[in-house]
Formats: sequence, structure tokens, C-alpha cells
Amino acid sequence: MKKYTLSFLEANMYSLLVYIPIIVGYYVPYGLLYGWSSFGLDIIQGLGNPLFFLIIIFIGITVHEFIHAVSWWWLDDIPWKKIHFGFKWKVLTPYVHCPEPVEVSNYRWGVAMPGIVLGIVPYLLALIFRNGWLLGFGFFFTLAASGDILILWLLRNVKSGKKVQDHSDLVGCKVLE
Repeated sequence: MKKYTLSFLEANMYSLLVYIPIIVGYYVPYGLLYGWSSFGLDIIQGLGNPLFFLIIIFIGITVHEFIHAVSWWWLDDIPWKKIHFGFKWKVLTPYVHCPEPVEVSNYRWGVAMPGIVLGIVPYLLALIFRNGWLLGFGFFFTLAASGDILILWLLRNVKSGKKVQDHSDLVGCKVLE
């Protein structure tokens, strides 16, 4: 068995490095389309009521974890009662844990789906419609998926067909032999 893991603290620290390509990848297309100063201005104007946006963010963080769970449940037929939700107070990080072995491709999709659904899709819609609210939402939830991006990076050389088991105390998983 080989571990592909990071501590929650390590994941939060390395996530800061993942922010750089995300910021550049979101800023450049938006800037090319709408002007370089419009990225920040559109987000600020799009937020409207900051309290409402914070409530949406809190709900979105919960939905992010739920999307992981639904993806593993659906893709690998994991019994719903086997999936556990929680919160690591020391590092202020919500999590979902799937203790059942999952085929690595299904695990990757389960890891990637919240970033796609809550991050990339709203960002692409913001590009099409020049919508600052969607821009802020998509940008935030792509940044929030940085830990998931790290997991995908850790698993980049694991071949399809392998079974992985989500780690109970760390970010990542164990590849079963």
C-alpha cells in the first residue's frame, strides 16, 4: 500500500502555490475580454450585498463537500451510509471521507467535480455574460478546490484500474495493491 497524502496544514500551505496559476488563468482571459482593471471591479460590483455573498459561500462550501460524496456514491456505487462528513477545527477545513475503496479514475472524478461545478462552470458563464457575481463565485470556488487540485497532482502517476482508499486523517488516499 502506498500513501498519496498531505496533512491538512500542508495542503493549506501548498494550496497557496496552486493559487498562482488559478489567479493567472482566470485573470488573463477576463482581462483580455473586458480590460485588465475589470476583473477586480466586476467582482466588487457583482458582490452586491457582502453578507449575502458570505452566506452563499458558506452554503457553497457545504455543497462542495456534498458534490464529492455524491460523485463517489454515483460513480463507484459506494453506500451513502459509508460516507462521512466533518470539520477539522485546527485548520478550519470541512471534509468528506469515503472509507470504501474506489477505483482511482472514479476517485479522481469525485475529487475534481466540486471545482468543475462550483468553480470552472460559473467562471465560464462569467466570461460569456460578463457577470461579476458569477466571476467572484467561480473564482472563490476554484481557489477553494486547490486542495483537490493537490490530490489530483499527487495521483497523477497512478494507473487507472487501481483501487484507492480515502485517508481518514490526511488529505489524499492510499493506493491498494
